[in-house]
Amino acid sequence: MTSIEQYYSRPSNYFSACHFLVGYLKCNRLHGHDYSVECQLKYQSNITDQTLDFRTVNLWIKQIITELDHKILLPGNSSEIKFQSAREGRNWNIHINEKIYSFPQNDVKILEGVNQTTCESIAKYLHQKMKEKLKESSILQVITNITINLSESVGNKVSYSSNTE
Repeated sequence: MTSIEQYYSRPSNYFSACHFLVGYLKCNRLHGHDYSVECQLKYQSNITDQTLDFRTVNLWIKQIITELDHKILLPGNSSEIKFQSAREGRNWNIHINEKIYSFPQNDVKILEGVNQTTCESIAKYLHQKMKEKLKESSILQVITNITINLSESVGNKVSYSSNTE
C-alpha cells in the first residue's frame, strides 16, 4: 500500500457570503468576503487503484459551498446573537447587542455547531460537511486525513485538518 494525497482546487470552488464577528471592531459590522475552498484527502491505496474520482469530490465541494453562496452566514451556537422569527416566518430578526437586523430567511444560512463565523470556524464546518459526504459514499473508511483550506481574501488563508481514525 502507498500513501496517496489528492488535492481539489478548482477555480469554481468559491463562494461569496457576508457575516459579522461579534467583538471584533470593524468586523462587528456586516461585511462580506469571496471565499475559495481547497480540499486535500489522504488515504492508503494500491497505486493502480483509483479510489477517489476528482469529479465526484469536486461535485461534493460544490454542493456544500452552494448552500453558503450569497448567504448571510450566522453562527447557530452563539451566546451573543439571538434569532427571532418574524413576518410570519419569512424573516429572521437578528439581535446583536444594541443592533437588530431583519433578513429574509431564504437569504440566511445558520451554521449549526458554530459559535462565531470566523474563517477558522467556517473551515471546520466545511470539513465536517465533507466528512459527511465521504461517510455517505462509504469512502470515509479508506481516508486517513481530511484538510480544508479556506481563503477569505488574497493572502488570508486557514487550514483545518484532522485524521479520520
